[in-house]
Amino acid sequence: MKKRNSSELKRKMMGHWLNALYDLAPSLHYAISNVGDSVPCPVDGGTDGFRLFDLNDKYPTAETGGGVKHSFRVFAEGIDLLMWVNRWNFPETYDALENWMGDRNHISVVNSLPIKTKEVSPIDETKIRKWLNSVWDEAVPMNDPMAEPARQYFASRNILKAGLSAKSIRFHPNLTYTDKQRKYYGTFPAILTLVGNNDYQHVGIHRTYLTENGQLIDLGNTNKPKKMTPTVMKHSKGRHARLFSQTGGFIGISEGLETALSVYEAKKFPVWPCKSATNIATFVPPSGIHTVIHFMDKDRSKAGEIAAEKLKERLMPLGFNLINLVPPAQIPEGKKSVDWADMLRIDIRSFDIIDDIISSTYFKSA
Repeated sequence: MKKRNSSELKRKMMGHWLNALYDLAPSLHYAISNVGDSVPCPVDGGTDGFRLFDLNDKYPTAETGGGVKHSFRVFAEGIDLLMWVNRWNFPETYDALENWMGDRNHISVVNSLPIKTKEVSPIDETKIRKWLNSVWDEAVPMNDPMAEPARQYFASRNILKAGLSAKSIRFHPNLTYTDKQRKYYGTFPAILTLVGNNDYQHVGIHRTYLTENGQLIDLGNTNKPKKMTPTVMKHSKGRHARLFSQTGGFIGISEGLETALSVYEAKKFPVWPCKSATNIATFVPPSGIHTVIHFMDKDRSKAGEIAAEKLKERLMPLGFNLINLVPPAQIPEGKKSVDWADMLRIDIRSFDIIDDIISSTYFKSA
């Protein structure tokens, strides 16, 4: 059997990854020409679901071959990225890279491409913190008369009571919206959610931009109505918003804010939204919690399932109970996913499983 030494191969590949990815994965050509920018996913399409890392990132693609599918996972190394994008297994990927390295006739196409690699510059966290504090201080509580657009939005999702009960949520009446190229689109009402890391050091603010009558804004396919601010402590893990206090050692987690509020609306059970599958996978609960209930998204990309498996690998050895709950509904035709926010509309009785879990789990945990 052929012995494949991945560590040695990765050492040899240092500095060659962009050329190798260009030659071996044609679907990555556009991303390679736009290193550091979010581009359409090479597997699932869309508008901005994928990015190759620039020199500011922990795993710069030129050095490690890394990249990220935002709703799925981080690929810290080129071998993993090629396995995913080409649907190859490990032997196929290893052999293709080994053969590529042995072929001294391949042309360095990447050197002639207009690759966008941003200059490395220190992050001014003091400036970011000052801006984040000003944004939060300018916002008002959800029961303020100015917060009517936010209340209308929550009411349209049947989560108004939960939204008014949650901590760490405020409303900003006229928050600036700029895209990734810093193009200015105007100011809009926005729901703000305070986000912290695993130690709950505040790192950023999640923004949900609205119209004056409480609908999500529509600025075209490339501009999303929901997004994070720039953050401090960029590489900290497990980002989430602590909307409610834990209940008897139990806590729920979810990806989306609306999912967290839907569970509380249905059962007054506390759920902390983590904002992405990546944050779900790196979440570690604080002391005092013995059981984590993960209200998963069911999506065609399987991102929720993969995050759940990674969460299990992280939490079980630490002594936590983990229960993954999948929405008991099929993904509608033409949709990418279904979540527990949808279940509040489809069948509120599906949340009764929470009562069963608490009654059967509580006395098994210390």
